[in-house]
Amino acid sequence: MSEKLAVIIASEEYEKSHVAAMIASVAAVSGVEVSIFVTMNAVYNFLKVNVEKKNFDGGKIYEQIKEKKAAMFYEMFDQAKMLGGLKIYVCSMVMDLLKIEQEDLIDIVDDNLGLAAFLGIMEGAETITF
Repeated sequence: MSEKLAVIIASEEYEKSHVAAMIASVAAVSGVEVSIFVTMNAVYNFLKVNVEKKNFDGGKIYEQIKEKKAAMFYEMFDQAKMLGGLKIYVCSMVMDLLKIEQEDLIDIVDDNLGLAAFLGIMEGAETITF
């Protein structure tokens, strides 16, 4: 595996954020520098109001995660941030379009930035998109 991993989450579908968190967490704990870029509809999954209400667009797996009280994607990201090198960025263009402020986002988000800046961060990284 590369020393750097870039994960782009663009879908609002809960399961995509969850599998991104699983992959990113294992990579970060394994010593890989991980950068997450949250863009397009995926931004809704990182809003405090939706996390507090567990208001996500998900399928059967999401329902099982809720029912069994398994770790949610944002909890896995938080654990990975504590144990490894993981940063989460939200797309500034989407934030502008939706009139979202940094304080509207959950605390695990490190910053917002544009795509060009994220492309600089991910230079030389393996990239996965959800």
